[in-house]
Amino acid sequence: MSASATTLFRTAPATSRRGPRPGPFQRGAHTPRQTGRASRGRAAGARAAAAEGKDTDADAVAPPSNSPPYQVAARKDTYELRIYGAYYVATAPYEKNREQGLTSLMGYIEGGNEDATTFPATQPLIMRYVDQGGGEGGGPAGLSKSMELSLGAGVSDPPAATVPGVSVAAAGGELLAAVGFEGIATPELAGQYRRLLTTALAADGLEVEDPSAFRLATYGQLYTLKPRLNEILLKVKLPGTK
Repeated sequence: MSASATTLFRTAPATSRRGPRPGPFQRGAHTPRQTGRASRGRAAGARAAAAEGKDTDADAVAPPSNSPPYQVAARKDTYELRIYGAYYVATAPYEKNREQGLTSLMGYIEGGNEDATTFPATQPLIMRYVDQGGGEGGGPAGLSKSMELSLGAGVSDPPAATVPGVSVAAAGGELLAAVGFEGIATPELAGQYRRLLTTALAADGLEVEDPSAFRLATYGQLYTLKPRLNEILLKVKLPGTK
């Protein structure tokens, strides 16, 4: 993998905590201040990283300029509702491991496109999964998988890819629910938080648009044994729509 690909996952410093926090969105796991900060998104992870580890309230920290744009619509005990604005992504399918897709994406970002344009390193890296059987499992079997990176703020009409398997797409314009956690995002842990988020949304009378689909966003250095900031994202039906 290129040096730029490695640098991509060093733009946000690792968390100062020495291990994953159990149940970061469950009351009773932390003090009210900690729980409030956690329920602000933990991509709030990205905001905390942007603050370089300082103990800064998430409300006072703007999302990093090269992260997908969103506004917080509601903060709950377990999750955060966000309205995402429009942005462009480079996206690529992958089968066996994330490095396969990441190598393709970095090829595009480093100039593998019709205009030989290079793009800035952005976070998070987002994996999209769809259960082929339409179930709620969240494990690795039976999933179609792709990954994407934002092309950054202010990008319009990006060039087509010349890297095989990479495409450029418009993203955003949707309502997403996010639950965050720290640690290594194993299939089992991702499935646990996916179920937690689905249950919490249902309890609040909100419906997931496609129960077979979910996203995993990761912040920070990809190849590390240190805890990373992660989010499970589910697309939510807008109230009043069928």
